[in-house]
Amino acid sequence: MEKFVDRIANHIKLKDYVLTDLTIVLPSRRAKKYIQKALFEQYDRAVFSPNILTIDEWVKNYTPQSIIDKTWALFKLYEIHEKISGPENKGLDEFLKWGRTLLSDFDEIDRYLIETKQLFVNLLDVKELEAWNVGEDELTDAQKRFLAFWETLPDYYKAFKEMLKQEDAINMGAAYANFSQHLHLLFEENKNAQFIFAGFNALSKAEESIMLQLKKMGKAEIFIDVDEFYMKDHNHEAGMFLRPLAKSFELKKEAYMKSHYASSSKKIEIINCKQSTGQAKTIATLLKNEIQPKDFSDTVVLLADENMVVPVLKNIPSTIKEANITLGLPLKNTSLRAWVDMIFNIQENFRRFSTKSIYYKDLLKLIKHPFMLAVLSDTDKLQLQTLEDKIVHNNWLFLKLDQIKISKNVKELIKLITQAWNLQNEKYTLEALGVVRKLNDLLYTSIDKEEHTLEKAIIYNFDASLVALQNILESFAPKINFNSFKQIFNEHWSTQSLAYFGNPLDGLQIMGLLETRLLDFKNLLVVGLNEGSMPPNNPIQTLIPMDLRRYHGLPTPREKQGLFAHHVYRLLHHAENVWITYSSAERRMGVDEASRYVHQVKLELSRQFPNISLVERDYSIEDTQQSSETISVEKSPAILARLDEYFGNRTSASALNKYLQCPLDFYYRYVLGFGEEKEVEEEIEANNFGSFIHNTLETLLKPFSRVGDGKRKGQNVLPEDIDQMLKTYGPILQKEFIAHFDKHKEYLETGKNFLSLTVADHLVKSILKAQKEELISNPTAQLFIEEVEGEFTKELTIQLEKSEKLVKFVGFIDRIDNFEDEVRIIDYKSGTCNTDKVKIPSTRGGNSPQDVLLNVLSKKHYVFQLLVYNMLYKSRYPQKPYPGKTGILSMVNLKDGIFFLDNKLKEAASMDDLMELFEECLQQIIAEIYDETIPFEHNPDAQYCQYCG
Repeated sequence: MEKFVDRIANHIKLKDYVLTDLTIVLPSRRAKKYIQKALFEQYDRAVFSPNILTIDEWVKNYTPQSIIDKTWALFKLYEIHEKISGPENKGLDEFLKWGRTLLSDFDEIDRYLIETKQLFVNLLDVKELEAWNVGEDELTDAQKRFLAFWETLPDYYKAFKEMLKQEDAINMGAAYANFSQHLHLLFEENKNAQFIFAGFNALSKAEESIMLQLKKMGKAEIFIDVDEFYMKDHNHEAGMFLRPLAKSFELKKEAYMKSHYASSSKKIEIINCKQSTGQAKTIATLLKNEIQPKDFSDTVVLLADENMVVPVLKNIPSTIKEANITLGLPLKNTSLRAWVDMIFNIQENFRRFSTKSIYYKDLLKLIKHPFMLAVLSDTDKLQLQTLEDKIVHNNWLFLKLDQIKISKNVKELIKLITQAWNLQNEKYTLEALGVVRKLNDLLYTSIDKEEHTLEKAIIYNFDASLVALQNILESFAPKINFNSFKQIFNEHWSTQSLAYFGNPLDGLQIMGLLETRLLDFKNLLVVGLNEGSMPPNNPIQTLIPMDLRRYHGLPTPREKQGLFAHHVYRLLHHAENVWITYSSAERRMGVDEASRYVHQVKLELSRQFPNISLVERDYSIEDTQQSSETISVEKSPAILARLDEYFGNRTSASALNKYLQCPLDFYYRYVLGFGEEKEVEEEIEANNFGSFIHNTLETLLKPFSRVGDGKRKGQNVLPEDIDQMLKTYGPILQKEFIAHFDKHKEYLETGKNFLSLTVADHLVKSILKAQKEELISNPTAQLFIEEVEGEFTKELTIQLEKSEKLVKFVGFIDRIDNFEDEVRIIDYKSGTCNTDKVKIPSTRGGNSPQDVLLNVLSKKHYVFQLLVYNMLYKSRYPQKPYPGKTGILSMVNLKDGIFFLDNKLKEAASMDDLMELFEECLQQIIAEIYDETIPFEHNPDAQYCQYCG
């Protein structure tokens, strides 16, 4: 069956058009080469090509005024707004919320030849009804201001038109309207001019008027591409516009009405992809296995979801040597968006933190951005890795430029992007634009073209888009705050696209839907045909209510859906093989759904036309890391050797307790030595918070310790000593906090860190007061400090079945004191504690004492730690008895005092018996760790660590 462009070319030859007099007007530029090729094939020789151009280009050619830039028009409209609103003007910020929408409405009003007086009267009537309160005689001040705006809309429109006239400029909608009234311009140079309009669907009133006038003059023909299936069904949305157009243009049915669906066989395959990225892999497989290389030039990959352009390009089989990408890659879908966000975030953080230093998060994002990676040498990367390690190690929240050791070229880039804008300067926007453009220039010249062609192209197009904005800002001087500037800046560049170039006729074609107008292909592969992508679900931005738009003939969402429906159905006219993919991936707010067009193809075409076969199937990427599969690590000789090394060096109560909670977590954290990834702390973490208090108490009590050479060594602590500590602890504690933030005291002056310091201050004070109260309540008792933050070790020989293992325990005990002639071990904890967490229950139900203690050790880590402390103490002082009391002082519930270990085991009632039983339990735990038949596996009752999960 004859393709649409071939039908046009054949008609031109049959009517013997003088090609130099002929102009072919198209909805988009993409079909131009195809028509020229079709004409060459029809004439079978070289001929002069008719003038072929888009309707926008055609109208601009006959518009003497300059077409306005949208951002320029926005600022001009704001000047009008300032005059009309007067003292009610709330500034540019408020105006930007509706200014662009009003400009869009003005353009549509012109393009659709709307009688503005009646429209504005109707709009005001609607708004008066919205503001009307039943039973209220008077309007509120807010309601009056609301109506005043709508009453002045005609003034805005009139002033806008007068301004354009003075500037000798025109908006595009008005250009169409003006052209429709001055068609004589077309024949001033060539009275024999003829026109063909091809491939149009939804027309504005101005476009329709232009075409109709020329047709009635005998100077134009209109070609539409339709199928009788949806044209004869007056309810079918695909023919919504073309049915009335065919009637209005008095087109002969035999000239345009075709039976594409009924007269040719088609194979349609609909593929449901469980993952969105699976669609790109599906298309790659189809291109490789289902389509012959000779048919690639008659094959199109249609991107129904234009966000799939990068995945599709990355998955094109290497066997495809030629591919033409007509769809432009939107700059907002590239790494440029993150780059621009970073530029503005850096400036926002200068304001947020009241500093000119570089926020560490901004710096880390900067050095990992693709633009910077394209510039960095291997030496630069090593230097920046060292810097990143220093940032984490020293907990640097902010850095100055001189702290960054890097090559001169890269340092200049960092200097530019981290240069603070002077927001107090009225022309800071121009200054900022100048900096960004200078940054673009330096990036462009620094990036290697061979390896980073895409990055260079992105930067080039981005910079080109900023030229117009720079010119506009030089012409206007409104007061623009930072957020408004950011909005205007992003709106200006984000609509730009990066054009792809290739052979428009040979090889595989990759297109967006609008680029396919007029074109037909044998093989059609549609990617991402999901509801919301096709038809798009972005709402029409307008100040005019939908009912009023419909009444005055302005487009509504229904018309928008009809427009896209025809584009989709038209592509099926000549396609013989059709593959449609859609995603059913789960999202946060639900599941992706197939487009309505998928359902319509299934319910309409495949049922009504027996020559159309339809198959459905699913595609899913195999999950090689199924969550249901338990991760298991067998104990190889290498792992057993690593265990020997680990236990022989040092272990702790925390490590063995971790094994009891989750063996796999123990393996990752201690055997492999992964630990927890260290990060910069902007806010004090609980472990560091506790350490600051520990260190402060250590500093206060160490002079009294019997271990060491303190000034008060061996002396008992008196209440008046505590009074002195209450006077001096503040600077000591603050010093701990400041050291954590690399001596940046300002980090503690506001926010959560200030609150953390305040809470820590309160806790230290409370601990000291509690200590004083204990001394006052027991006037005859004496308190001696035996040791604070002492390091203790214990080497334990573990007898296994075939060998002996040495296990070296190492621990730091916060405080050992002697009160009322009784030695106490006290461990400070920033978490909560209660009596149950330090209690060893009695045996029940036939359980042995060892079973009871093992169960306690696996669930109560405070008990495990306190027993290890007892063991460590006894190892250093074997001639002394075990401490009389071992307990936890919780900083969360200080008022409850110290929670001492509470042993209820009758079979091991004495501390000696309990500690003997504990060492037997340690033997059993470590024997299990070495047991080759028991792999390291995740405990399903434990939380997943960052490595287990």
